[in-house]
Amino acid sequence: MFKEDPVFKALPESIGSLVVAIQRGTIALPDFQRNFVWEPKRTVELLKSVISRYPAGTLLTWEQKDGLNFGYRLFSGVSDTGRRPARLVLDGQQRLTSMYQALTGVGDHRFFIRVWPFIDRTTMELRPLDEVDLDDAIFAHDSRRRSRYNPNDQEWQIKNATFPVSEYDRLRPWFKKLARSVEPDRDAADDLEELLNQFRDKYLQPLESYAFPVVDLPTGTPLVAVCNIFETLNRSGKELTPFDLLTAKFYPQDVYLRDLWDEALVRYPLLKEFKVEAYSVLQAMSLRARKSAQRSDVLNKLTAADVSEHWEEAIAGMSDVLDFLKRQCGAVSPEWLPYGMILVPMAAVFAEITHLRSQAKAEAMEKLGRFYWCSVFTENYDQGANSQAGADYRALRAWLFSDGDERIPEAVAEFNLSDADLLLARYNRKAIFRGVMTLLVREGAKDISTAQAISNLPPMALETARVFPKEAVVASEFEDSELRDPELIFNRILVNKDMKKSIGDRLVMEYIEGQDAGTQRKLIEVVESHFIEAGEGSGLAIRSYELFLRERLTQVADLIEGVTGCSIVYEGT
Repeated sequence: MFKEDPVFKALPESIGSLVVAIQRGTIALPDFQRNFVWEPKRTVELLKSVISRYPAGTLLTWEQKDGLNFGYRLFSGVSDTGRRPARLVLDGQQRLTSMYQALTGVGDHRFFIRVWPFIDRTTMELRPLDEVDLDDAIFAHDSRRRSRYNPNDQEWQIKNATFPVSEYDRLRPWFKKLARSVEPDRDAADDLEELLNQFRDKYLQPLESYAFPVVDLPTGTPLVAVCNIFETLNRSGKELTPFDLLTAKFYPQDVYLRDLWDEALVRYPLLKEFKVEAYSVLQAMSLRARKSAQRSDVLNKLTAADVSEHWEEAIAGMSDVLDFLKRQCGAVSPEWLPYGMILVPMAAVFAEITHLRSQAKAEAMEKLGRFYWCSVFTENYDQGANSQAGADYRALRAWLFSDGDERIPEAVAEFNLSDADLLLARYNRKAIFRGVMTLLVREGAKDISTAQAISNLPPMALETARVFPKEAVVASEFEDSELRDPELIFNRILVNKDMKKSIGDRLVMEYIEGQDAGTQRKLIEVVESHFIEAGEGSGLAIRSYELFLRERLTQVADLIEGVTGCSIVYEGT
């Protein structure tokens, strides 16, 4: 078969038809495919490509005939229809699952689109695509978590001109309601409604009509060939990055980005230790030169002259920020840095801080620390990170260097973390989780194995163990099921891998009580360094999960107020 016709032809299939086929179970996955692993930001990037009508790769499917008993499973989030699939997806599972979940609203995350980035409200015209800030326009929301706002609330959606991607084909009534809320004049509201419908036709229509090229292997394709094709497709390839593009762009102008970056990795080893991407330095330079970290501005507006002027300070600033976060904020390794993107605005301003006199420098560093911790605990970089970096850079410069300027970064000015947010925050809330753990390291948390401060030890692989095991948590006295959750952040303690195995599924106090008296005293001191009360009558000592959580909440909340300079809102949880 392959000798006769070795060239496979790709035929286009629309997202709309593919989603329907997934829902009906006529397209499924072979059993050997990995699970859906994309993070929400990958889905956001795919949505941006689709709306922009950019190529997003080819799909590969394998036609199945009646009676073929090849193992299969349905896409994540699809209900079993009882029918056997007509095709199996060999390449494209992540993209198809992402689009299916985004367009149907299933899964843990829902995806939203803000209207105003697409509309110039001064002229009341649609913006051309290259002027639309898609980083700000599309975002994901974890439906499992508590947050400062609820984008699923219809009133919030109208107030913020934001709608779920899953409603893309049912927007006419919503557009009418939005237009009436914005424009009290009937004629003006009608004009806005018509403009919103034009927005739908121009920018939302691809969500259904966008076509992936699909190569469909025929039923008779030998299994050995299928195996070889699949392995070839899944070998890791090198991604073309904006840094690569700008390296080529500036080369004729005698600016050699690759050489500059290689030299920087030697001079500033923290860049390599924290796995900093070269593109982050370009973003920091773009903030300094163009006040923007948006990809379009980095690619289109950053010049060779900008690189010559700002490279050294951006590189040094990035290294200095990493040193600051490692030494003074407990981020001892890249795995514990709450946000990578937050480095960009901090690096962009850091060089100017180093030029200040001692007292002014100390005050600026204190403010920079407050900004960092406030950003972490308000999860300000969970979405629209490029836009957030630009806004924060402009506010930071005013706040740090302009006498009498009251402009304050958003995370500091609008800090509203509550005790309930902290108490109910789960292990998967990465920013808050890493923020709490690194704050404990900053305050002197000790390693259980060595009883030495973690911050003073050589780089080590830190993990977390549950303080109370699952069984004890589920059987606890909390009436609120949300608090009977073994995955709460406050039920975690930092340990190394070997110690995690030693503790196993036991209560941490049971592990301690299994040691000799001298070791017990030392271990209790170590546990208390993680801001866990472990003395007589404590929640840990008497096996009370509720008391343990409330004791730890009190201590950690005080720490957070100290580093942010802001008050936590107490809801009496």
